[in-house]
Amino acid sequence: MRRGMFRSVVTTLVLVLLTTAGVLATAGLASASLRSGHVVFTITSPIPMALTACNGNTCQVITNSGTNVTNWATSTTAPNAVCTYAEYFENDTIIAESSSTCLSAGQQANANWSDPGKFPAGTKLCTAWTGIAGRPCNTV
Repeated sequence: MRRGMFRSVVTTLVLVLLTTAGVLATAGLASASLRSGHVVFTITSPIPMALTACNGNTCQVITNSGTNVTNWATSTTAPNAVCTYAEYFENDTIIAESSSTCLSAGQQANANWSDPGKFPAGTKLCTAWTGIAGRPCNTV
């Protein structure tokens, strides 16, 4: 590889690295700087994190720090008129339910479980709404 071409490749890589770090820094995930000719790139772990998943008409957002879940929210959109409630699953076992609500076709429902606690590493957390398609899952 020619010297000029090598310098160009290195410059491009540094710019990509700094741009990526800038995007991640905006999200609070990383920082980058140039110190005495060396690129310093630091990735930080955001606390808390948010795990999101959607399946069918249902979505969930789990706010967690490692295996400690601080909030578990779910929403769904009714394809037709239905009375429903959210079910929260830990490894395919129902561990909690929301209150019931009746929806018209196209209406959205939300349920929120504040501070559900700590789960073992590798636990699969899912939600479903009775009578409505979809069962999103995340692993903590």
